[in-house]
Amino acid sequence: TTRGVDDTRRRRAASRAAMPERRYTCAALVSGGKDGVLAAIETSRRADATVACLVNLCPRDAATHEVDSHCFQTVAHECVGAFAACAGLDVYRRRIEGRSKALGLEYGDGEEGDEVEDLRAALAAAKRERPDVNSVCSGAILSDYQRLRVEAVCASLGLTSLAPLWRVEQREVLRRVEAEGVDARLVKVAAMGLDPGKHLGMSIADARETLIRVEDEYGSHCAGEGGEFETLVVDCPMFARASLAITETRTVKTSEDRFAPSGHLVIDAFDVVLKEKGDEIAPGRVIWVEDDAPRVRASATASATLEFTAETEGCVAVTGTTCRVHHTIGLVGSILSVSLRAADPASETHETCAEAIFQTMRALVAEKLGEDGATEAWRNVAMTHVYLDNMNQFATVNGVYSRYMPSVAPSARACVATCLPGDAKVQIDCLFILDGGNERKSLHVQSLSSWAPACIGPYGQSIRVNGLAYVAGQIGMEPTTLDLVPGIVAQLDRAMASAVAVADITGAPLGERALAVTFYTSAKYNADYEAEGVHPANVMSASFERVVAQSGRRFLWRPTTTYLTVTDLPKNAIGEIAPTLLVGTGPLGDEESFEGEETLVRESVRGDSACDVMESTSVRRPRRFLQCSISVKRAVLNSDELTDGHILARIALYLGEAELTASHVSTCRLYHNLSVDSALSETLASAIRRVYDVPIIVVPVVACGLTPATAADVVIEIFARRDDRHT
Repeated sequence: TTRGVDDTRRRRAASRAAMPERRYTCAALVSGGKDGVLAAIETSRRADATVACLVNLCPRDAATHEVDSHCFQTVAHECVGAFAACAGLDVYRRRIEGRSKALGLEYGDGEEGDEVEDLRAALAAAKRERPDVNSVCSGAILSDYQRLRVEAVCASLGLTSLAPLWRVEQREVLRRVEAEGVDARLVKVAAMGLDPGKHLGMSIADARETLIRVEDEYGSHCAGEGGEFETLVVDCPMFARASLAITETRTVKTSEDRFAPSGHLVIDAFDVVLKEKGDEIAPGRVIWVEDDAPRVRASATASATLEFTAETEGCVAVTGTTCRVHHTIGLVGSILSVSLRAADPASETHETCAEAIFQTMRALVAEKLGEDGATEAWRNVAMTHVYLDNMNQFATVNGVYSRYMPSVAPSARACVATCLPGDAKVQIDCLFILDGGNERKSLHVQSLSSWAPACIGPYGQSIRVNGLAYVAGQIGMEPTTLDLVPGIVAQLDRAMASAVAVADITGAPLGERALAVTFYTSAKYNADYEAEGVHPANVMSASFERVVAQSGRRFLWRPTTTYLTVTDLPKNAIGEIAPTLLVGTGPLGDEESFEGEETLVRESVRGDSACDVMESTSVRRPRRFLQCSISVKRAVLNSDELTDGHILARIALYLGEAELTASHVSTCRLYHNLSVDSALSETLASAIRRVYDVPIIVVPVVACGLTPATAADVVIEIFARRDDRHT
C-alpha cells in the first residue's frame, strides 16, 4: 500500500512538472462579435494561459447603437453585459467618452480625449481589481491601426498583448468560427452583395458561402475585416453557463444605396438560457468602470549625464572611469552611418559602456546635423546592429538601449555576441535614413500570435524606406510562446519561416525581393553540429534556396549572401537570419523618370568573380544602386597588394559597372576572423577610407564567407546609391 501511494505521488509530481507554467492570466477584449470571442477561446486553449475576465467598451448613451469609432464595434452592445451570465466571467464595461481623435497609424503615449483612453481606463480597472491579470487578448486580424493602439495601452500598463488571430487568412477565420462551435449572428451589414433585409440575423455558418462569394465577386473581406459586416455571438464554448436567445429585434437601415445598402439590428429583447449544469457555475458580474484613464508616465528613468574627454581622433574617455569609446561617423547624401565601440578593463561595466555609446552617439549626430536635425534623425533610424562580448549581458544593455531608442516606429535590429577586441564590451552601429520626403514604414508587432515572433521593445520586425526594407534578425522562436524550437533543422526552418512572414507583410516577399541576406551561426554548439553531421550554415542556405525556388522571383540573379559565425546569439539560438529587401521599384535616389518595376527587373544584374585568394559578387542597377560583397583570404592583405588594387580595384570595377562613383558609396562593413588582428583590419579599413571617405564599420567574428563552403579571412560589404541630395 505504501509503495502504491508513493507511486501515485511520483506520478502526480511528474504530471505537475510536465505541465507548462501558467504565463498569462488574460483580460479578453470583446465587442460581442466573433473575432474577440474566438481570440478568447484560442487563448484559453493554450496550456499556459487562462481567460480571467472580459473587457468591453460601449456607447455613452445606451439608446445609441452605432458610434463613429475607428476602433470599437458597438452594434448589439445591449447584449454584451449578458456575457457575464453566459460565461461565468466578470465583464468590465466602460462607456466611450472620447472620440477617434489621434488618427495617425501610431498612437504613442496617448491623446487626451481619444476613445483609446477609455480602453486604457477599462483595462487599468480590470488590472487593479484583478492583480493577477498580466495580459490582454484581442481579435485583431489585419488592422494595424487597432493592433497598435491595443499594444500601446498594454505597454503603458505592463500587460502582454496576445493576438491569436493576427494575420490569419480570412477564410481560415471563418473555418475556425465553425470548427469551434461559435454561433455568431450578423447584426450589421454594409457591403456590396449583402442586404440588410435578407442577411441580418443569419449565422456565420449559414452565411459562409455568401460571404465567400461576395469576396470573390467584389474583392471584399469574407471575415468582415473591411467593415463589411459585424456579428454578435449567442453561443460558444466560452459560454459554459448559458447561451443567448434573441427574441425581439428590429432593423435600422442606414443606407438605401442601390448597390451597397447598409443596416443593423437593434436587439430589443433576449433571454439567457441556462445550459445543463449551468446553475452549478456562478454568474459573472458586470462592473462599470467610471474612473479616468491613468496618466501615461515615462517608462524609463533618466540617465545621468556622463562627462567625456577627447583622447585621440575617434576616441573619447568617460571621466572618472576606465571606459573608452571609439567612434566613426559619416554622412553621404541622406544616409548617416555611425558606429561606436566601448571598451573597459573593469568588470561588470556593460551598462556604463552602453550609456557612454548612446550619449556619445547623440553628441556626434548633433555635431553633424545640428540639434534640430539630430532630434529628427533619431526618428529615422532604419537599422541597428548590437554586438556584445557576452550575451549574458543582453538584458543590461537592452535596458539602456530602451532608454535611448524611439519606442514608436522603431528601427529593425540584429543582435549577436562576438569576439570584440581587447577590453571591448559593446559595439552599436546605427544606420539613419534622413530623406524626410520618402515614405518610412516601421513594422512593429508586439502582440504574441502565430504569425511571427513579437518584438516586445524599441525595435521592430522591419523598416521600409527609400526602396529598401531592413528586416530584424530572425531566430527560431515559436511565435506563440517566444520559446526556441528544439532541434537544429527545426529551429532554423522556423527562423526562415519568420523571415518569410515578416517580408510578406513588409510588401517585399523574401524569395522574390531579397537583395542581400546575412546568416549568423552560433559557435557555441560546434560539437553538436559535428555529432549530428549537420551545419547551420548549410541548413539555412538550403532553406533559403527553397524559398527562392518556390517564389515568383523574376530577377535572374540570386541575392548576395554573407555567412558569419559568432560566439553566441539571443536566447542561445543556433542561427539568425537578417535580410535586406528590394521594395517596389527599389532605391532610386533621385527624381528622374522611372518606367516601373519592369525596368528594375530588366536592368538589375549580378556580377561574380573568383580567384584563389578573393571572391566577390555584386548586384547593381546602372545609375541607381550597387550592393557588393568581397571575401578575401589573408594572403592578399599586405599593404603592397592593397595599393596594387586587388581589393580597391574590385570595388572600383563594380562601381564603374553600376555607373556610380566613389562619392556614391554610403556604407561599408568589414568582417574579419580571428586570424586577422586589429592592426591588420585597421590597415585595410584605412586603405578603403582613403579612397571612399566613408565610415568603415569593423566587426570581428569567429568565421566569415560568402557561401557556406568558402571560408574567408575578411568579408567586405559595400552599398552605394544615387541620392537626391547628392548626385
